[in-house]
Parts: sequence; structure tokens; C-alpha cells
Amino acid sequence: MSPPFSIIVNTLNRADALRQLLLALRHLHYPNFEVVVVAGPCTDHTAEVMAEFADDITARWCPAANLSMSRNIGIASASGDLVAFIDDDGIPEHTWLDELAQLYSSDEVGGAGGVVHDHTGYGFQTRFILCNRLGGADYSDTTPFDDYSFPGSMNYPSVLGCNSSFRRSALLEVGGFDEEFEYYLDETDVCVRLIDAGYVIRQSPNAAVHHKFLPSDVRDHHKVVLNNYPIIKNAIYFSFVNGRDHLGLSEIYAGAAAFSTARAAELDYHAGHGRITPHQRAEALAVIDSGWAPGIAAGERGRVAMYDRRLEQRYGGEFRPYPTIRPNGRRLRLCLVTQTLPPEVPGGIGRYCLDLGRELAARGHDVRIITDGTDHSTVDFEDGVWIHRIVKTSDAADPHVDVAVPPGIWAKSAAVADEVLRIQGEGAVDIVYAPIWDAEGLALGHRSSVLTITALMTTMGISLQNRPAWSDDPEFMAALGDPLHDLERRQLSTSHGLHAISAAIVEEIESASRVTIDDAGLFTSHLGVVDTVSDEDETPTAAAAAAAAAAAATVSDPVTILFVGRFERRKGIDLLFGAIPAVLDAHPNARFVLIGRDDLPGEQGSTYRAAFEAAHGDATWWDRVEFRGEASDAEVAAAYRACDVFVAPSRFESFGLIYVEAMMAAAPVVAVRSGAAPEVIGDDGVAGILVDPESGAIADAIGALVADPDRRAAAGAAARQRYLDRFTISSMTDAFERNLRSCRSLRIGADELAGGGVAVGLDDHTVGVSLDMPLTVSLPAGRATLVLAADHPRLGDRPGPARAVVTVTVGDRVQTVDLDGPGFCHVALPGGDDRRVELSTLEGHAVFAAIHVVPGTGRRP
Repeated sequence: MSPPFSIIVNTLNRADALRQLLLALRHLHYPNFEVVVVAGPCTDHTAEVMAEFADDITARWCPAANLSMSRNIGIASASGDLVAFIDDDGIPEHTWLDELAQLYSSDEVGGAGGVVHDHTGYGFQTRFILCNRLGGADYSDTTPFDDYSFPGSMNYPSVLGCNSSFRRSALLEVGGFDEEFEYYLDETDVCVRLIDAGYVIRQSPNAAVHHKFLPSDVRDHHKVVLNNYPIIKNAIYFSFVNGRDHLGLSEIYAGAAAFSTARAAELDYHAGHGRITPHQRAEALAVIDSGWAPGIAAGERGRVAMYDRRLEQRYGGEFRPYPTIRPNGRRLRLCLVTQTLPPEVPGGIGRYCLDLGRELAARGHDVRIITDGTDHSTVDFEDGVWIHRIVKTSDAADPHVDVAVPPGIWAKSAAVADEVLRIQGEGAVDIVYAPIWDAEGLALGHRSSVLTITALMTTMGISLQNRPAWSDDPEFMAALGDPLHDLERRQLSTSHGLHAISAAIVEEIESASRVTIDDAGLFTSHLGVVDTVSDEDETPTAAAAAAAAAAAATVSDPVTILFVGRFERRKGIDLLFGAIPAVLDAHPNARFVLIGRDDLPGEQGSTYRAAFEAAHGDATWWDRVEFRGEASDAEVAAAYRACDVFVAPSRFESFGLIYVEAMMAAAPVVAVRSGAAPEVIGDDGVAGILVDPESGAIADAIGALVADPDRRAAAGAAARQRYLDRFTISSMTDAFERNLRSCRSLRIGADELAGGGVAVGLDDHTVGVSLDMPLTVSLPAGRATLVLAADHPRLGDRPGPARAVVTVTVGDRVQTVDLDGPGFCHVALPGGDDRRVELSTLEGHAVFAAIHVVPGTGRRP
């Protein structure tokens, strides 16, 4: 049974943050909650945001900028048994309410709170808080202070207001919030009153909220508190109303003086670091002094403005469940890995991961994208996806593998593993999905037992075939080329599962790396792109309408040919530059637009663009060639929509999102018959023209489309239809979601497991089972990988050797696995259907962590 929660959001002049929060609440897993928004006297567009969500929230207005008054109005409006408060600049983890609800295991629990991440989303603002009767606080990163919950305790546990919850009946019993606390210590005052009334305050190591700590009337954009008036005034008032039974007046005044001195010291610190001016410092110091007299006066007067039950007559209403996103089937918690991400780096793997992540999140999955950070690591919730921008450094020890690992490659991989383990510490990760690019999933195998899928995209082996400047450079090959190529081969053989974005990439990797990829555990599905052309009313027949308009063109109308990509040999820029003169000489109405990084050196040392300009800069058609350089996603999308023909003469594309983006915009495609181009465009000449990698053939294909408006229009319509049929985001995600849901991780407690010894906590925050007693596993069909760990200290005081030996029996095959040292060992199991695996320890202390099963679909999507 899930007790009904009322989430209360108190907001003031943070309309955009409020909207972000309300969208984030759609992703909560908890099945039974309502949302009450209480807005203060706002002067921004908060009313518009509340109107946008009017059908889903209970909207209330507070007449004063008083947080406690606003909280009391929220309590009066709430219908849930439990009320949870979150700041308007906070974002909760998806399991926030689930983890808070677990703390209300008995009626004596009056309040509970979780951890609060700081504005980076990576570190912590606070985890566990222990307050005293002066309102001062001590903090711990490791130990909840639940044991201090007893009436009259000088020190007691408290929760932070931006992540706090209370039993509503208990709140009403102690009088709700004291409206003397317009800001600061309001939630602490409630906690101490609940404890003195005999209730318990619980503190969760999870139930996380990310607090962005936005500017307010109290703090500036540097997060410097300039207005200490309510803080000083309320600290003194708090000491009087909660400390007079424990402390003398001299102690209360001394505590207030020490607190004021500390606040002044903070101002001195910020002034010394240039965050505030001397004038701001002087004014802020005067504000500190101004809080003393009102605080003493209020303290001597005592409490007067508490919760008024008559508020319920005005604000009470029925429980209104808040609509959330529910997956159609098993919910997955996924980590997608990519080095780049738009808008910093448009296109490529980053664009694919971002589009995929957003669509999966929109379907109710918990999606994390791990990408490169800059100065410091951050976590942000963007469009339904948690974006982890991490600095790619790590203190993890070098791997003990049978191939050389360049330090830079290991640092990136180890940093990814660090972050996956950090995420796993907050909640179990189902699958990590990492491209083979730079072997960034390498360290995960040594550091964790999480199921990892390697995405097959352009490898070092393939790149070496198309970049003679690399393959002919002995220093490069020794430092990076050969080691990374070896690591790629290792990833192919040890990954729990493989995802190919085309059949062509599998064959190309096999050829370039001289390996054979087993179809077991391999699934193939195509990519897709967000439709930037259609509106909500488009149907497949709209493509035909667009084609009809294009068909009205005449042979003399201007024709724009677009190229998008890096100016490098693999993208075929040399072939295109060889074709452009012929096309422009033969067709005066043709013009070329070229978008992409154009400063890369070619085989001769100079850039391809510089060589082309030197050779043709005085040509009569020169004004019909436009170089736009690197462009934003929006600019590229506009260029696709504006072009008449798209040319992509790449010598190899593992998939080729550029093909799909052009077809989406109803542009016929001219491409080289290699890589995934035949799969994506089709080799029947309907949606485009595929040719051999020769400039003359490319020029002829472009010229044929320029000269024939009818053929160009028909090909454009066919291209658009092919996109709608095969390459939408929905089509891509359908296949991806289906394939990932077919993967299984068998861990302790699974029905397929029988036997084994004691449960053992492992370093990756999972639980295994010791193999002191034999373990039997019944496996479903699919590629299966056994994960073991040599784990000594967690098995008690029993001494053991620095290694363990395990026998793995599958049918009549017996394999001995030697676990030499710490970490995880991943062992491929023989194929077949309905296998029975028996595990036992020959020597030392070994632990079974998991068996991952990836059925796979083979090479064809």
C-alpha cells in the first residue's frame, strides 16, 4: 500500500524553475501523489506557468513573501496523509517519494528527509543534519542521527526544507509552521517540536533532491547571502522559543553573537575573493546588526502566528492525482555513454544518444547520459534526461589486462566506471550502453558487475583504413593506433552484448579488425532522427504534397546541393571537390553549400578547402560555392530543409545520420555505395543515387538530379517516405527498447538460482552470494556471461589466499576460473538453450555476482 503524498511547492518569482520542476515530477515512480503549488506575491510569469498545469495541480496564492505562511497554506490545501516539501529550484530523483515513504514504517515517525545535492548536482549540500537548541547544526556524510529523536534532546535530527516530509496529522498536532519564520529555520523548528511531542525524525541516505540554489531576495547570483536579516532575526527567535528550557540568556546571546560573527566572516571571505564590492559588504554587515532587536523582541514575546485550522475551509479540496509517465512494460535504469553532446558538439554519436535518451525518458525510463565535462563534474536534469558531465580523470589503478592501455584511454574509461558506480550507489543500474569509441566501457568490466552493451560504430580499425596519415605514422600507431585497435578486439570478445547500428558496420569491423563476431548476443537496429520538418498534423501523405510542390520547378530554377560533414578523406571531401567544377560548369543554375569543420589537414598537409580555393578561386562559378564552416543543429536543420539535393560521398559510414536527416527533409541523396549507405538509402535509385567512389560518377549523379526536376521531386518524396517508414525516433526507440528489455541480469534472489552460501555486499553496490556452497543456475537462451568476484574481507574473519578458484560446469563441459586479485571476472558461458550451470569453489572465497543473458537478434534489423 502506498500512502498518498501531497507534494507542496512554495514558489516566488522563479517561473522557469517552477516549470522545470513540474515537468520533472512527471517522472516520479511513486504511484499516488498530488502536487500543491503555493505562489507568493510574484511579479514574473508564474501565473502563466501555473495556468499551463492548471488541470494537474492544486494552485494557491500566498499574500506575503513568508515561507512559513506559504507552507501552512499548502498544508491546508493538501489531502495526502504525508506531505513533502521541495523548493522551486529543486529537482527530485525519480525514486524520491518511494524512498521517503519507506521511512514511515511506524506511526511514531513524524517526519523524514533525504539527501540534498548542491548546485553542481554532483556534490552534496547536506546529507545528515544534527541541530541544537540554538539552531546551529553539525553534519555527517555517513551517519544518520535518528537515535537523537527523543523529547527534550539538546541535539536532534533535522531535515532540509527543500527535501523534507511530514505526517500531516503530526504537523497539525504541533501547530504547523510558525509564521514568525518568514525564511530560515522554519523546517528545523517543526522538527524540534515534533521530537518534543514524542515523534521521530528519520533521515534517508537516499531520497535525493538536486538543489540548484538559484538567486533570491536573500542571495545573489554568486550564491552570496547579502540579506542576513531574516537569518539573524530568526536564529535569535529560534533560540528563545526552543532553547529557554535548556539554556540561559547569556548562552543564547553568546550563541547569537558567535553566529553573527560567522556570517560577517563569510562576507569578508567573499569580499576578499572579489565576489562582492566593499560597499556591498558594508551594507550587508549593517543588515546583520539590524536583525538583533527584532529577533530578541519576537523571542521574548513568544509564538503567536501558528497554523490556523480555519485555513482548511478556504483552501481544502479533493485529492488530485498528478499525471506521471509510466512505461509500457518493465522500467529500465540506463546509462548511455558518449564523449560529446549537442549543442557543444553537434551531430554524431552525441546527437544519437541525446535523441534516444529523451525518447526513452518520455516512455518512462530512468535515463542517464554520461559525457565529458570541463572544469568540474555536474549533473543536470534536461528534457527528462539526467546529464552527467564528468571530468575524465580517475584515481583507479591501471587495469590488469592482456593488452597495452594508453593512459589517456584508461583515464576516460575509469572515470566512466567511477560515475556508473556512483550512480549505482544511489540505485541499481540495469544496463550501461557505451560505444566502442575509445573503449570507454573497458574499466566497467573490472570495477562492476553491471550489464554492459557495446555499441558498434566506426572503430580505430576502420579509421586506419581511411586515414593514411595515421596508419603511416609509427609514433601514432605505437602510442594509440595499435593499442586502441587491440582494445577494440578485446571489447568485441568480452562485452556482455553488442548493438550494431547497421549490418554493414558488423561486416566492416570484421574485415578491418580481422575478427569474427558471433551473432549470439548481437542485435542490430537502425538509428533515427527527430523530425524537424513536420508539424503535429503531418501524415505520410504530407510528403507527397511537398513533392508535388517541388515538381512545379522548372529546369532553370536555382538548385542547391548541400554537403554536411568534416572536410576529411573518410567523408569523401576530396571526391566532392573533384566533382563540383563539372557540375557547376554544366549547370549554371546549380550552387553548392558546404557545412562542417574545414580546417583539417589533408594528405598533402594543407586543408582540402585551401587546396580547392587555390585551384579554383578565379573560376567563373566561384560565387556559387558557399562555405559555412561549423554550424549549430538548428542551422544545419534549416540547410537540409532549404536544399534540393544532398550529397554525402563518404567512403564509409557506420550508419550515416546525415543520410537520414536529408531524407527527413525530402532531399534526394547522392552517396557512395559503401558502408551503411545501401541499407539506409536503398540501392534501387528511388530515394537517391548510389555510385562508386569516383568524382566523375558523383558529378554525373548530381547533374542528373539537377537537370530533371521531376526525378528530383519524386526522389525527394520517396526519401521522405522512407524516413517516415523506417528512421523516425519512434522506430529507432521501439527496436532499442525491445532489445534492451530482452536482456536479463540474474542475481541473488532470482528464480533461476538455487543454492549458494551467504549474501555478500560487493564493491559495486550490488549483492552477491558466496560459493562456499554450490550454486545452480538455469539459463534461458542467449549469450550468457558469468560474473564472479574474489571477495575476502566481506566473508568474515576466515583467512584465505589472495586468489580463488571456481569450477563452472555446463553440461559435460567443466571450466576452471582463476580469480587472481580483487575486482570482477567476466566469463563467457557456452551457447545453447535452457542450459544448467553449476558453480562451486575449489580454493579461496569466491562470490557469484550475476549472470547476464543477451538474446540478440543477429545482423539484420
